[in-house]
Amino acid sequence: MTAVPPHSAPPQAGAATRGDPLPRARCLAEFAPGPIAPYLEHVWLGVPGDTPEEGVRIPLLTLGAHRGELLDAMVQRYGGDAALHARALLSQWSKYYFGLAAPAGVVAACLLRRPLDMSPGRTQLVLSAGMPAKLYFAADALGPPADDPAHRYGPLVAHLDAVIGMLAGMTRIAPRVLWSNVGNLLDYLLEQCALLPGGTDRHAAHATHDDAAWLFGPTGAGGEPNPLRMPVRETTPRSALLPSPFRARRVCCVRYEIPGETQLCASCPLLLTMPDEALALQEAIR
Repeated sequence: MTAVPPHSAPPQAGAATRGDPLPRARCLAEFAPGPIAPYLEHVWLGVPGDTPEEGVRIPLLTLGAHRGELLDAMVQRYGGDAALHARALLSQWSKYYFGLAAPAGVVAACLLRRPLDMSPGRTQLVLSAGMPAKLYFAADALGPPADDPAHRYGPLVAHLDAVIGMLAGMTRIAPRVLWSNVGNLLDYLLEQCALLPGGTDRHAAHATHDDAAWLFGPTGAGGEPNPLRMPVRETTPRSALLPSPFRARRVCCVRYEIPGETQLCASCPLLLTMPDEALALQEAIR
């Protein structure tokens, strides 16, 4: 979407001066249009030295060592038991993490038309009482502009694959559940990018459509099945209580496994299978 200029000129790759190995830390929100900027207020290129840290900053690759903290955070918010409901609780935690990482990758790839180096080995995460609070990428993480969506979105997909692997290694959860969590968000973010001023321009709309076609296509860059393929679908529901067409996620996030969590997400595919008397109790239909 080249028709949507960033609020601030992003740093150029290799822009460091002699004696100063990396450019100064900058918040990614600086580079995003107003409606998108709030998603990036806690995502940085580089680590600012003058910002007080609320929590503990960890190398992202060590996330697995903090399993107990992640589960404790989710028990505080949702209830349940960390031993009995780990997969549902960690599925919910993943949504908070993806809320930091996914907008960063989309803004870089879709709006700036640049790849963002999201390598876990160069990424740091701030955990505040077990919750993902801030994300720090390398100060020189933004690469030069590129036309190929595989080049622009590849680092995001690789980042998600690594994080999903770490989370799936903490409990018995199918990776497709976590991919569905982030796919639902990515679909929403690309829709929001298309709605930005200039997004309805024919060239910009075509570019966004091409990006979505690559990101949500049937196969990945290497020809393997794409775990992000068709993350949501529009369908005609059986019940008149649901909107038509109904926007349904590919896979349920299994939040219902947590005791007391009886309300399903507004795009949960399980809503399509409920009888009307059960649907009538769901806030999602209001």
